[in-house]
Amino acid sequence: MSTKKINFGLIGAGRIGSFHGETVARRLKDAELVAIADPAPGAAAKLANSLDVANAYNDVATLLTHPGVDAVIITTPARFHTNLLVQAAEAGKAIFCEKPMALTLDDADRAITAAKKAGVPLQVGFNRRWDSSFAEGRAAIDAGKIGTPQLIRSLTRDPGPFGADPARVPLWTIFYETLIHDFDTLLWLNPGAKPVEVYAIGEALVRPDAKGDGFLDTAVVTIRFDNGSVAVAEANFSALYGYDIRGEVFGSAGMVAMGDVRRSSMTLFDANGVSNDTWRRDTDHFIHGYTAQLGSFVRSVRAGKLIEGPTGSDARNALAIALAAIRSVEAKGPVVVA
Repeated sequence: MSTKKINFGLIGAGRIGSFHGETVARRLKDAELVAIADPAPGAAAKLANSLDVANAYNDVATLLTHPGVDAVIITTPARFHTNLLVQAAEAGKAIFCEKPMALTLDDADRAITAAKKAGVPLQVGFNRRWDSSFAEGRAAIDAGKIGTPQLIRSLTRDPGPFGADPARVPLWTIFYETLIHDFDTLLWLNPGAKPVEVYAIGEALVRPDAKGDGFLDTAVVTIRFDNGSVAVAEANFSALYGYDIRGEVFGSAGMVAMGDVRRSSMTLFDANGVSNDTWRRDTDHFIHGYTAQLGSFVRSVRAGKLIEGPTGSDARNALAIALAAIRSVEAKGPVVVA
């Protein structure tokens, strides 16, 4: 197998794109970031300058024709993911796409088909699978240490205070872009099971003034699987105490718990009481997971096929739950998963 560096092109120079670009440029020894594209004036050039990348473009088509690009990382706003993924596949590039891969099942199928037709690896950015505690939890489940999964839980509480403008948050973001991580996690921690029914409740509790415009900042989703197990996912956009990501699987022979809002097990005892420092950003909490998933993708690009990690089909399955959750909120009752 070739040992030459894999050359990456980054599509999207926003917050998470900048972090992934830094990972390729600074943290992966067998990869190199050779080009960045972003339509926002100056965005690609600014990031390219900070990472010593030679090529910065305002259009994606130019990046995709760069002869040295082996693979692309797509980190644009979610509504652009599918079309960019198809473009990259048609250009023969291996693809790492941030979640969600698509916003409709038809687009998810279109993305999967394009990658298969082009014969290129497609990996989707569900980074929680790469966190050591979640990976160890899945290994314990696979080893039969907790028996048959019966009750499963996954939660995402973004760090507060919430400071975004609700008017600029796309509709149903809490399901498409936040809880989509939890849906993938629940599927992954319940191997072989298929979701059959979803009941979701969504509210605007952080910004109740924005509810009339359709903004939701708090949600709870119950999922019933075909093996009888029941899962719960919850999300909130403003945890004042930190970035809180946790999972739990209760089984017939035991339980496994994963994740911790605390940065470490060090506890401070002083005149103010007892305290722990907590995670405040996803890129701090999951820095090793974010790096590991791209490291694995590099190996897949070398092999010419996805070796491990979330596939396009995995992304489609998580999306199916997200869409069911949206329909459930609208219907104010349980719905069948498509």
